[in-house]
Amino acid sequence: MTGTNKPHNLIRPMISAAVFAVIFLIVLVPLSYILRPAGDTKTRFMGFYAEPENSLDIVMIGSSPTYSCCVTPELYGEYGIKAYPLASNVQRPVAGMYLVKEAEKTQSPALYMFEMRMYVGLEIGLTNNMAYTREVTDNIKYSPDRVALINASLTDHLNPLAEDTSKYTYYFDIFKYHSNWPALADPDQWRGWDLTYPDPHKGYKITGQVGPVDTPYAPADAVPMELESYQEQALTDLLAYLDEIDAHALFYVSPYEQKEDDAEKYAHIREVVEAAGYDYLDMNQYYDEMGLDFSRDFSDYGVHTNAVGAQKCTVFLGEYLRSHYDLPDHRAGGRTGSGSGSAEAAMAADSVTGDDRTWDEAYALWLAEYPAAVEEIDHRIETGDFFVFE
Repeated sequence: MTGTNKPHNLIRPMISAAVFAVIFLIVLVPLSYILRPAGDTKTRFMGFYAEPENSLDIVMIGSSPTYSCCVTPELYGEYGIKAYPLASNVQRPVAGMYLVKEAEKTQSPALYMFEMRMYVGLEIGLTNNMAYTREVTDNIKYSPDRVALINASLTDHLNPLAEDTSKYTYYFDIFKYHSNWPALADPDQWRGWDLTYPDPHKGYKITGQVGPVDTPYAPADAVPMELESYQEQALTDLLAYLDEIDAHALFYVSPYEQKEDDAEKYAHIREVVEAAGYDYLDMNQYYDEMGLDFSRDFSDYGVHTNAVGAQKCTVFLGEYLRSHYDLPDHRAGGRTGSGSGSAEAAMAADSVTGDDRTWDEAYALWLAEYPAAVEEIDHRIETGDFFVFE
């Protein structure tokens, strides 16, 4: 009798599992997205998902310097290039390959840009505070790739949470944020119910903070030094995946005050990247060309550029991208700003689409906000009101 009842006994749990799955998909997924805490990274990632399919020329991946160094609305307004940062605070190298996979679900960019500072820092302090992993995993949509990223992040040999029972809160973050019920009364949270909502700044974060520092020395002839094993593996995996999907990529280092051994590690990264057939750019070798003033152009003592420094870096990047890559000019009629588009690029911009209008609006917003940021920077320098680390 036991043997004949066994299939019948399995029907009820199978139905229950199916019902749970349906409820999760219909109710819990949107609820999870709503309850995820608001913040710059969530806004940025939702904005990425809101970009029309196959509309971006460049997807930028990396830590906070990625979105603080390049004014994406200006890159569009002056060069006609649509670039968007899939960036988060202190992004860990392991995230790079998975963010490319996430980007490929909706975009086919002509170029990926990877800001490389995250590859030279030590992760010992980061694994005790997994907020830096959650900066990515809690702001991308549920998918098998997200699960794979969580697994890769939580099984790192440095990670004390590898055997922790709280791991399930990474897979189903609603269990972590279940007490964030006030979010349900916030209309701004509801508009991101599917984790998709346009970002008017196109991922850029403007700041008028100032933290002066002496112009640093950035050696151009450093002796290569290998990375930590987990960083080396992340870079190897990323390069292999880029090769698999036949992607073009530029690996770059944004301007900052480098720490000991950073230049040596970058020299190694350059060897590895170029040997794999990809491009490398160290912006720290072009301070004079950019006109960077470390006493004025950085928000926090040589770490991140403020609005003035970002504007200078954006012009440099725009000229570099125009001269090294065949990118279209999406502006109406291929009009030229400080970066002149080619005749071919001008012909590619036949009309202003709805998507183009959102970029025009982002550029207009930048032009409106930039003077106030410059005024704030001047005032802070005049009064000595410099950035204070909290």
